[in-house]
Amino acid sequence: MYKLEKNQEVERLIALTKSDSGVSGAELAKAHIRLGELLGIQMKGFSPSDTTVVAVLRGGIFFALGLYFQLGCRLEMYHPKCEKFHRPETQHVIIADSVIHTGKTIEKILDKDMTVACCVINEHAVPLFERQLYTVRISQNSFYGSAVKTQKGNIGPDTTMRLFNQL
Repeated sequence: MYKLEKNQEVERLIALTKSDSGVSGAELAKAHIRLGELLGIQMKGFSPSDTTVVAVLRGGIFFALGLYFQLGCRLEMYHPKCEKFHRPETQHVIIADSVIHTGKTIEKILDKDMTVACCVINEHAVPLFERQLYTVRISQNSFYGSAVKTQKGNIGPDTTMRLFNQL
């Protein structure tokens, strides 16, 4: 597992992406893009012509774009609720999502030779992807995303809804 080293810029971006930040829309999307770029800088050994970043829709779009911009590779989209996953034919495949809660969606499609990249992963999901994981941060928090602006109990603001300014 690789966890992004923190510096002033990374700390500022993480603060924007946290569910209690109150930040939504374009500002949040730009933070996800930048964190994807910063993580992409650390992802060595991925040849642009033989790598595909697969954005898990909808929440993974902006983070995946950051990886794509940094790595200069191929980009595909995958909507787990609407389609069957088809592995890209490139040697390297990076499955990118903004938030990994339980990891079950990605675990179903992941091969041993694929990589997972995310903004945040719940600590309980880390063991599923330990050797294949690149992440910005690990969280102890666990709640279900919903159309709410603040977290109450195990319900909190849905990251995808925040990214698309729908709260």
